[in-house]
Amino acid sequence: MTPLLYEIAAYILSFYLKVFHRFQVYGAHHLPKNGPVIVVSNHANFIDPIVVGCSLRQRQVCFMAKEELFRIPIFRSLLPGLGTFPVRRGRSDRTAIRAAFGVLKQGKVLGMFPEGTRYRDGQLHPLRQGASLLAAETGASILPMIIRGTQKLKLFHFPQIKVYIGEAFTLATVEPKKEMVLRGTAEIYTRLRALWENTK
Repeated sequence: MTPLLYEIAAYILSFYLKVFHRFQVYGAHHLPKNGPVIVVSNHANFIDPIVVGCSLRQRQVCFMAKEELFRIPIFRSLLPGLGTFPVRRGRSDRTAIRAAFGVLKQGKVLGMFPEGTRYRDGQLHPLRQGASLLAAETGASILPMIIRGTQKLKLFHFPQIKVYIGEAFTLATVEPKKEMVLRGTAEIYTRLRALWENTK
């Protein structure tokens, strides 16, 4: 069951998005009702994890967040209750990787931004291999998502935000595993690119 704190936060933030950003979501029915899922999306703004979570209210979406946030008392108390776990940026973090595997092994939903960082130019960029690796190791379904509008978000400027969600898919089994990860990354990019082009 979705934690009460997450439900309350999702309700409040969804209300904010609808009022200030005329928030619209297309394709939320593509989210599998159960089993492990990796949501992969483009990334333009710090608000994107909130947008992803509010787009998929049927299930809780867990995210990685930079370790520094967990040093702030209020975030250290709130973030775990929202399904968020820390990651050290700029280097391999085995603890975060194990946590991500744990989320999927429990049949939960993990949100990822495979571009690896935020891009505000309104374009889709090459992907890192993390999402494909996790999917290859766990058999999780992959749910492609495109967020439009957050790249325009500025102080006192409230652009419309639209979210487009494609059909979930799983990676084809290929040996060796390294080749599966490479092909999987290409497949994820192809799916995101198609969704990107079809929603301009």
